[in-house]
Order: sequence, then structure tokens, then C-alpha cells
Amino acid sequence: IMAVGQPAEPHSVNATGLARRGFTPEQVRNIKNAFRTLYRADLKLAEAIEKLKLAAQTQPEIVPFVEFIGQSTRSLVR
Repeated sequence: IMAVGQPAEPHSVNATGLARRGFTPEQVRNIKNAFRTLYRADLKLAEAIEKLKLAAQTQPEIVPFVEFIGQSTRSLVR
């Protein structure tokens, strides 16, 4: 996730960096959709996490995103 501003706020997904790391266009699209679900869908955090967990069942590239959120001890800036 790329952040901008002062204080920093989540802005977008680094699609170029993901492509350089070997992610396919479909995987990048899935990660962008996960970003939108978490940061742009106007859902409560618990609702967004549940939606991401469902997506992670068929989209393995989302699993680290969901795991990171689950291991967080201080919530997220949204």
C-alpha cells in the first residue's frame, strides 16, 4: 500500500512493484480489489475483513493481506 500526505493516508496499491515481483495482471487486480474493499468500500473493519477472508479462499495473493490485518495489535489507519 502506498501512502501520501501529512499525516500519511493509504492511497493506492503499488501495481508496478507487484508486476516487477512477478504478480500476474489478475493477481494485481485482486490485490487492488482487496484494497478497495478495505479502504474505499465504506464498510466497518469487521465487515471488510470478513469479505477479504472470503476472497482469500480463492485468491491466495490476498492471504498475506488478511493475515497481516489479523495479527495487528493496533488496528489500521483508514
